[in-house]
Amino acid sequence: MANENSIGAYIRSISRASGFNDLRPRLRQVLLGEDEEITDEHRHRHHHHTGSDTGHEIGRGTANEQTPLLTNGDALHGEDDTSLEPLQSHVSGPSHDRVQELARQRNESRAQLKDGDREPLLITKVRRDDGTEAEVIVGQSTLPQTIFNSSNTLIGVGILSLPLGIKYAGWILGLTGLLLSALVSKYSAGLLAKCIDVDSSLANFADIAFVAYGEPGRIATSLLITLELLVACVGLVILFADTLSSLISGLSSVHWKILCGCVLAPLQFLPMRLLGFTSFLGVFCNLVLLVLALVVGIMKPHGPGSLRKVATTYAFPPNWRALPLSFGLIMALWSGHSVFPQIYRDMRHPHKYARALNLVFSFVTCVDVAMAVIGYLLYGDKLLDEVTTNMIKTEGYSRAVKITIMVMVATVPITKFPLHAAPIVSTLEVFTGVDSRAALLKPNRLNQSKFLTRLTRALFRIAVALLAILLAIAVPSFEAISALLGGFFGFLICVIMPVGYHLKIFGKQIARRQVVLDWVFIVVSVALACVGTVWEFLPRKWIGV
Repeated sequence: MANENSIGAYIRSISRASGFNDLRPRLRQVLLGEDEEITDEHRHRHHHHTGSDTGHEIGRGTANEQTPLLTNGDALHGEDDTSLEPLQSHVSGPSHDRVQELARQRNESRAQLKDGDREPLLITKVRRDDGTEAEVIVGQSTLPQTIFNSSNTLIGVGILSLPLGIKYAGWILGLTGLLLSALVSKYSAGLLAKCIDVDSSLANFADIAFVAYGEPGRIATSLLITLELLVACVGLVILFADTLSSLISGLSSVHWKILCGCVLAPLQFLPMRLLGFTSFLGVFCNLVLLVLALVVGIMKPHGPGSLRKVATTYAFPPNWRALPLSFGLIMALWSGHSVFPQIYRDMRHPHKYARALNLVFSFVTCVDVAMAVIGYLLYGDKLLDEVTTNMIKTEGYSRAVKITIMVMVATVPITKFPLHAAPIVSTLEVFTGVDSRAALLKPNRLNQSKFLTRLTRALFRIAVALLAILLAIAVPSFEAISALLGGFFGFLICVIMPVGYHLKIFGKQIARRQVVLDWVFIVVSVALACVGTVWEFLPRKWIGV
């Protein structure tokens, strides 16, 4: 086995973290990769560890005995397959019944992956004191890999519109809101771990929704995450077009969006293991843009675009009517929050999750604050939807700098789009029965013909790219997309849903002080989400921007 700290191991862990598909809740991945070595730690890993009462009481009393990892044949044909039961849950009543139902559904739908596009998971059997057994995911990511994967998820294109959010809010309210959003998002990420550990058979965000609210909750969660990913794809297309049209004349923004679609469509067919690597490149490009903004700002003696003679900025909102526009732009930084249950499940040492959250949110917040401060100081009132568009249009920057910016920004959509689109395609495959595992439950003409299966999968991939292009043409504002990601999906998926799951699943077990805190987060988030979303659709002349 390759060195676990090598870049290859990081890429595999990214693939696993993004491959525990939230939008495929009924269909389990139970394939042991042929190239994976079963180590003693994998065979004897225990899940018993404790944490704080704010969301890290993880894995209490999970199991006292483990059998070796299942091989492919064991997973599908072992004698114990039909007798597996879920682990004892830490909840009672309807939530406990749903945990049992979820395990039953997975036992009925187990099948091997045939497409080879997703990173296999390691599965082990565990036996409790009462004699019941269950299959649980064996985490493989080390603490550094977990930190890397989480940071990779959180550092997205929303960082490019963050300076505009600070412009709308002013220094004091803007940076305060940024820090508070980081703290609340970190808190809810801890709650997700607490919720998923009510039973070790749970694997993802949709599982938590099912345990909390049943099938309606799972369907609603899948729909919301699908829409969030689609909106994110649209934002990536707009970013690509805005950047290239700013530097290269002769083609309109619409033409660049069509060209972007031509580039993105073939990338939809890349396997998951390569998508993990491309996602890493996307984060690298964002960090390069941050460093570049700092360097050119210091080198340029006069504004705009200079840190030696900064632009005019404000401590408080220069236009209070525009303040709600900042809500979504700031909260958009934490899109992708729903992947934390998968990242936690993939940890080799889950008791280090709280430490990982502290390090991840500290690092990502520092990066966000740096971009917000530098971007606002460089351009002040002149900020556009993306700070990189300002940089490309700034006189005095060398053409080499502008080309570097263009390459970095154009690379981000190319690397991020396939990873965002993959779960959408997977959802379409499941609902139509094209997916090889769904085919076992509902055979149909599409999944019985190898040619029709491949053709349908190809059409789905192309259709998702085409839909994103059409929506990008219809809604050409990157600011509007970022605000929608944060103002609606951000508050809902990062705060309201995780906190709501926590209250529903644990109920009277939660201390009264924490219940009050949870409800404060929900009420404030609902208010900010409603105002921020409505404001984004108001005519700009009404709010003076």
